[in-house]
Amino acid sequence: MPKAIPTHPFDSQRCIGTVVEVSPDSVKANLPMAAAAEGRWLFGHKLGTGEVSEFVVIECGQFAILGRVMNVAVPEKDRVSLEIKTGVPRPVNPIGTVHLLTTVSIKEHSVQRGILQHPRIGSKVYAAHPLFVRWVVESCQTSDHESPPIVLEVGHLDVSNEPGVRLMPESLFGRHCAVLGSTGGGKSWTLARLLEELGKYKSKAILLDATGEFHTLSVVTKHVHIGEPWEVVQSTEVVFPYPELTEGDLLALLRPSPAVQAPKLRSAIRSLKLAKILGNEHQLVTEGVIVKANSLRQPFEQACEEHAQIIHDHRLRFDITKLCQQIEHECVWPTAYGGDATRWGAAVQNDIGHCVYLQSRIDEMLHSAALSCIFKPEEKVSLIDVIQAFLNDANSKILRISLKFVTESNNCREVVANAIGRYLLDLGRSGTFNKKPLIVFLDEAHRFLNRWLGDENSKYVLDAFDLIAKEGRKFSLDLCLATQRPRDIPEGVLSQMGTLIVHRLINANDREVVEKASGDLDKAAAKFLPALAPGEALIVGVGFPMPLAIQIAPPIDKPKSEGAQYQECWKEEEVAE
Repeated sequence: MPKAIPTHPFDSQRCIGTVVEVSPDSVKANLPMAAAAEGRWLFGHKLGTGEVSEFVVIECGQFAILGRVMNVAVPEKDRVSLEIKTGVPRPVNPIGTVHLLTTVSIKEHSVQRGILQHPRIGSKVYAAHPLFVRWVVESCQTSDHESPPIVLEVGHLDVSNEPGVRLMPESLFGRHCAVLGSTGGGKSWTLARLLEELGKYKSKAILLDATGEFHTLSVVTKHVHIGEPWEVVQSTEVVFPYPELTEGDLLALLRPSPAVQAPKLRSAIRSLKLAKILGNEHQLVTEGVIVKANSLRQPFEQACEEHAQIIHDHRLRFDITKLCQQIEHECVWPTAYGGDATRWGAAVQNDIGHCVYLQSRIDEMLHSAALSCIFKPEEKVSLIDVIQAFLNDANSKILRISLKFVTESNNCREVVANAIGRYLLDLGRSGTFNKKPLIVFLDEAHRFLNRWLGDENSKYVLDAFDLIAKEGRKFSLDLCLATQRPRDIPEGVLSQMGTLIVHRLINANDREVVEKASGDLDKAAAKFLPALAPGEALIVGVGFPMPLAIQIAPPIDKPKSEGAQYQECWKEEEVAE
């Protein structure tokens, strides 16, 4: 990234005012040209001469203080002068409030976070050159490589269409990233733009597309979808095989009662895992199940101890078609008649009756067409195999997984997304991404974070992406989440986001959450959030010296995220004569 300051910050032609009052975090300045009908242009760059949101530089000895104009006003005594009635109006003297952002050392050509030295009364205020503002942002991004660093062209400064802002991937994703914004603010376009920029390099990124709106992404993206309907793009149908689910996933789908059904279901899962390990030829296994009524306990318990590691594996590695049968075999007395603890007792009809509804739900689930992408994975492409092939292929860059066709009944979509996240986290813990970092893009993140299923007596937490946010960085597994509801994201997760790309936020609770999550986004900068134009965003993070307002460049392949076309759809067709 550049080291030398590209243009002198104190250009006399760009001088627009003088400091008249100094506070710890802001100054007030005379801005005599702010009352002009419009700003000026200098060598092809616009000088706002005191417009709200304009970047300015304040002279401060060997330092230059970069600030942003927050508001401009005319003293009350001069306000009448603005009204032109007759003759020539008297001159007015607008006063502007400038929020102080960061310090630039002119001598060392470096940027220092915070305000090292405050301006004095009478210090000159200059309109910041766009190249200088870009240099401030880029100079804080460092690279250990001598060769030109990889940069992402995400957009341009809001004060001008040029120059473009170049950001290093370490600054954006190195400590996780969150793209936040109300509907229509440009959040989806930002995700698409980031993915397009990643596609220019040997990157690895997986996009979990909850609604299918990113089917427009280009050929550098491999598209797969879970479920039977065929997408409008060339997409491969895949399944997420149930053996990759966990016991908790299954309990979340089936919602067994905590008193009888849940314990019997857990016992049945353990028995079926053991039956799978031992095989049908073993004396304990009868047609794929383990019959317990009046049987000896010691052989079963000994086999469980010998294979404890496999049995306690969180994945469902067993024949799920035998689950209803095994649940019935678990409904036995713990001891035989007369208190014989060496054997199980006879069947308990009350327990069998309590489990009938659970068995019906299991049977319905196994025969449901909507859930066949999980429980009937035979002769279908497994998403696990697709992910492994994607990670092993040096030429594959982006994998989009569409969840659009996963049924929302029984919270299936949330469970599947959580299972994918957990699988990726397990790969990260095993060291898979140490030499090839992976970025996971999670759209509609509020649907998959801060969620739990069940009730207070049997709660199942969807925590895979929460854990990625907290642990993933040390495994080179980074998360980029996008949501229109920041208030629904756990505070612990949002605080782990090193970079926030914040589009227009209308809801006051959302803005408050974002302010708390980012120490750099103070109330002064947050005032801009409700008024940001579509596509405009504030980038805040530890890799940036100040909140940076930029206009995100439109992606080439725009997501299909627009709403209903009323003018087109409601127009009555002309009747032929």
